[in-house]
Amino acid sequence: MPIQQISHQTPDEFSAQRAERSSAQKTFFVTGSTGFLGRALMAQLVSEGHAVRTAVHPAATRGNRDMRDAIRLDASVDEWRAAFEGCDGVFHLAWSTVPSIANADPIADLDTNLMGTVRLLEALRHAPQIPLVFASSGGTVYGAAETLPVAEHHPLRPLTAYGASKAAAEQYAMLYRRTWNVDARIIRLSNPFGPGQNTNGQLGAASIFAARALNHQLIEIWGDGSAIRDYVYIDDAVAGFMATMLAPRSRFGAIEPIINIGSGRGVSLREIVSFLTHILEHPVEVSFKPSRGFDVPASLLDISRARSLLGWAPTITFEEGMSRYIAYLKELEPTRARR
Repeated sequence: MPIQQISHQTPDEFSAQRAERSSAQKTFFVTGSTGFLGRALMAQLVSEGHAVRTAVHPAATRGNRDMRDAIRLDASVDEWRAAFEGCDGVFHLAWSTVPSIANADPIADLDTNLMGTVRLLEALRHAPQIPLVFASSGGTVYGAAETLPVAEHHPLRPLTAYGASKAAAEQYAMLYRRTWNVDARIIRLSNPFGPGQNTNGQLGAASIFAARALNHQLIEIWGDGSAIRDYVYIDDAVAGFMATMLAPRSRFGAIEPIINIGSGRGVSLREIVSFLTHILEHPVEVSFKPSRGFDVPASLLDISRARSLLGWAPTITFEEGMSRYIAYLKELEPTRARR
């Protein structure tokens, strides 16, 4: 995607140009396209016949010829403007940290993630007709829940630098919406899991536990295993992002478009282990470690706004999703053996 000169279009000119395209074929810009959610979203967009442009972390472009035309996340405002000119929507999924990493270096988290998000918003200030869907966190921005399930109006009391920077990015997105009419929309996503997730990372207990249990490896649990989380299968998560992007702006009315996307059901870590023991039909070895101060006891999202505003609802239960994921992992084994 070469960077081209910026052409300044009025909203009417932009709308007329977009109307000329087939309604079934659009062009979307995706940051974080190399991540778990980004890859799944891009696959869905391409399968539906859409064109996709990407933005990646600077490290992803080093020595990677396939990324030579992808704009980097440290791009200037003018580079951002040129990159998504003519696009029908922007999905902002990129984030360089997880809670433990952000807590270890809050300044780097702020410089990379929040500053990059604000530069993107500033670029969209000059093209407010392009919808932006920002991937926030459905657990870390809320902190310890006062009531369950947690609705969008719950106070934001993050317990990590990661959650604080996500919440700050949300605030900037809504500021740009209120002040400069940027069509910013926020998804507070629960814990996605399923095929394609990195099981060697620090996020995604459901996927990590499944991979380790399948290979007879030790599962480590922080705390006593009673912590409850909302796990949403990756296909349902992608459908939630698509529904949020494609909804007409008028759908939200006076409501700020901040939407929980999750399963609406809580599952404890012990329940995951119990289910894996049942489906794999062999014991699962578990080691319990001291709990961490930033781990909340329970996180469960109220998804009624997504149901009423978007007509979206999860279609895959936790058990079905885990069964699919384990089948996927088993299919990978012969491929790995041939390498």
